[in-house]
Amino acid sequence: MRNWVSMSLGLSLCLIAFSPDLRAQTAPAAGSAKAQTQSGSSKVPNLSGDWSADPKRGGIGQSLSLSDIGGKNRGKETDIPYQPWALAKTMSERTPTGPDARFDDTTDPSMKYCDPQGVPRIHMWPAKTKFVQTPEAVYILYQYGDNFRQVWLNRKHPDDPDPTWWGDSIGWYENGDTLVVDTVGFNDKTWLDQMGHPHTDKLHLIERYKRVDANTLELDMTIDDPGAYTKPWYAHRNFTISKSGQWYQWICTVEENQHFFDNQGAPAVSSPPNK
Repeated sequence: MRNWVSMSLGLSLCLIAFSPDLRAQTAPAAGSAKAQTQSGSSKVPNLSGDWSADPKRGGIGQSLSLSDIGGKNRGKETDIPYQPWALAKTMSERTPTGPDARFDDTTDPSMKYCDPQGVPRIHMWPAKTKFVQTPEAVYILYQYGDNFRQVWLNRKHPDDPDPTWWGDSIGWYENGDTLVVDTVGFNDKTWLDQMGHPHTDKLHLIERYKRVDANTLELDMTIDDPGAYTKPWYAHRNFTISKSGQWYQWICTVEENQHFFDNQGAPAVSSPPNK
């Protein structure tokens, strides 16, 4: 079974080559994640199955920007309302994938230090997601890095949550077909996507997972971070059911990651010798 480090270069090259075309997406009706209210439903949608990024409808992408999913106009996206420091921070990052990839000299904390991907970036990878639904909580399992999240259905956020990689998540069902996940309490150590978009510990993320049919799952996201952006902005991802039945264990350690880069990554991105 392959581990994370043995596949990281292949994943990066896959992302560099991928040129998705995301469907047009309108913003959710609520103007702010903080303005959205909990709306329960007696009907619980069935979210079971292994979900993978849908390459026919947006796929993986590099950026959360709906106007620039390929990351070609990083820093000039029409739908990301940067604060000045956040724009400068974005442009200072050296990304491992995308149009200006610097895999051999990246500042990506996940690639350099095996830091967790966090959300919503975890959805930018060609890896599977699974939902385990119970009456008390929904557990979201990620193939990438063997991570998981707990989404509590019967409580509120703590008044002062300790900052963590994945935040504090609560959730509820809406309209009989949607799981809403409301998350606060993040630290500021992860990127929002592959393009190095930052966030602060003020990030408030709203995710709406809707099962459209037996084979299709849609995710609408509201990114509300007054520490980094001047107003809330929106993102979207599409997933399709996977029937392979296989989950690879992708584990990253700093030691193995360095060994992988020295022996496989660096030779792959270096110029061929002159003959």
